[in-house]
Amino acid sequence: MSKSDLWYSVIVSSICEFVVVGVIAIVLILFYPAYFPYILLGAIGGVILYVYMKYRIYKPVYNQPIRQPRDDIIGQVGVAIQDLAPRGQIKLRNEVWSGRSDSGTIREGTKVKVVDMDGIQIIVQPLQDSERR
Repeated sequence: MSKSDLWYSVIVSSICEFVVVGVIAIVLILFYPAYFPYILLGAIGGVILYVYMKYRIYKPVYNQPIRQPRDDIIGQVGVAIQDLAPRGQIKLRNEVWSGRSDSGTIREGTKVKVVDMDGIQIIVQPLQDSERR
């Protein structure tokens, strides 16, 4: 869910809830006109409290950066379970991925590093000797 979708749903739900509070307040005023100031004050106080609480709840959610699945995959190390010439399969974090090599043929069993994603296919290159530790 994007940030605009989140705030759209928050605003729409808030409007619906304000309408419900308004209808309840009007009904109470019709049946108990002597308590008009207290009902009005209670409705206004409830709406203010509601807006404040919703702001406190959703502000941390809104301020978090949106992470894409590719952010977690790029840079991970896996193993080629098929020869990549240039396409094949890679085992990465106990999952089998379809992948392709950006540097020629990679033999089965070679450790590879994810450098990019193209849709749901990962693009890999073999680990250098300095990265194999």
